[in-house]
Amino acid sequence: MSAQALSDALWALLAACSVAAIAISHLTSAHLERISALVRRVEANRAAYVCIILSWMWVGWHFFAR
Repeated sequence: MSAQALSDALWALLAACSVAAIAISHLTSAHLERISALVRRVEANRAAYVCIILSWMWVGWHFFAR
């Protein structure tokens, strides 16, 4: 397995886990916080918001710009 295939498989696993967590939080009474509540909490703190934006930029540059 090449490094590219492994990287893509890990990103797919991360995406699947995220979708599963969102579905569980909406469909059951699980103690998972919804994505909208997490976004509001991050937007309340400017330093956290800047870190999230910079993280997304880094991910975009290193994963999607190949």
